[in-house]
Amino acid sequence: MMKIFARVFLLSLMLFYTGAVPAFGSALRCGVRLITEGDAKSKVLAECGEPENIEVWEEERIYRYFPWFAYDYDRYDDDKYPEPRYAREYVLVEEWTYNHGPHRFMDHVRFENGRVREIISGDYGY
Repeated sequence: MMKIFARVFLLSLMLFYTGAVPAFGSALRCGVRLITEGDAKSKVLAECGEPENIEVWEEERIYRYFPWFAYDYDRYDDDKYPEPRYAREYVLVEEWTYNHGPHRFMDHVRFENGRVREIISGDYGY
């Protein structure tokens, strides 16, 4: 009886820690409005107002992919596949900093191509 109880307890504990706890993404509260990942830059500006600091830069990202699906496998030997191909993408990145004062954490909102990509809480404001 004790072994059954221990197994049930262990199983319920494993379920609780693996999937029963919802995962919360990062969000920014501006008044009664909530800003989440994927929101447009215009929405953040309308709801939260002007940020204290804006940093803008451009990043070059190179992706590697294999175009095997585009070829007929019968045309190639089993040990010879087409070479990988590369795609280049330029991403406009902006980081807005909101300072909420000395009693709240600062928020750093990272935009990529005009959409919220990440929201990070920083240290206490000033």
